[in-house]
Amino acid sequence: MKGLGVVIFLSIILICGGCGGEPAKSTKGPVPPAGKQPPPAAKAAPPPAAEVKVEPPPLVTYVYNPQGKPDPFKPLIVERPEIPRSKKVPEKAIEEVSSKATPLERMELSQLKLVALIWNIQEPKAMVEDGTGKGYILAQGTPLGKNKGRVSQITSAGVVVLEQYETSTGKLGTRAVTLKLYPD
Repeated sequence: MKGLGVVIFLSIILICGGCGGEPAKSTKGPVPPAGKQPPPAAKAAPPPAAEVKVEPPPLVTYVYNPQGKPDPFKPLIVERPEIPRSKKVPEKAIEEVSSKATPLERMELSQLKLVALIWNIQEPKAMVEDGTGKGYILAQGTPLGKNKGRVSQITSAGVVVLEQYETSTGKLGTRAVTLKLYPD
């Protein structure tokens, strides 16, 4: 016990005394006694008689040449022209379709996350979650997505959804989109 006290005492002395170095110097100058005027400060050196003027380097200007370049202000996606009123679908029909649509038909496929699969049974099932965490159970033929998609297959790889899309020529096409359980 006595040896432990000696070790602690020596370590405290080494810590306090080992910080050595020069003592801190005062940054203040001497204070003159009261009643005496301080000596006048040394005068600054007079400025040189002739100042040298340095000219800044010449400015390089850039001129934009738009020839052969795309217009940066032109939109990348151009909307289709308005269909004449006579060929337009009545607005009530559009509202009825959207009001009868299930929550899964009102979402984009990219908003859904596949969280569970049961594929090795007679009728395979899958579960997806929306952005709020609400789960939905899918079976083959379930309508899914804004593009009138339907679940065509549920496999161990994921859920295959066939959805419609508009080609660049304006025709409707069908594409297969796979929702995967695990990202690649």
